[in-house]
Amino acid sequence: MVQFARQLRNYRQAQGLTQEEVARFCYVTKATVSKWENGLSTPDLAILPLLASRFGTTVDALIGYEA
Repeated sequence: MVQFARQLRNYRQAQGLTQEEVARFCYVTKATVSKWENGLSTPDLAILPLLASRFGTTVDALIGYEA
């Protein structure tokens, strides 16, 4: 999920959002978003579609999956 961490940070920064803003959107703490971006943990599967919709992308793109 290293790719996810990188992608999440890129999407967040591209949209000018703070970790706090992403955290509020996902109903988690800023520390949780920081852990996701640093590859220390991953979000629950239920949160991935929420994040993807916020960034206007797909879950596949968000996690860096290519068929």
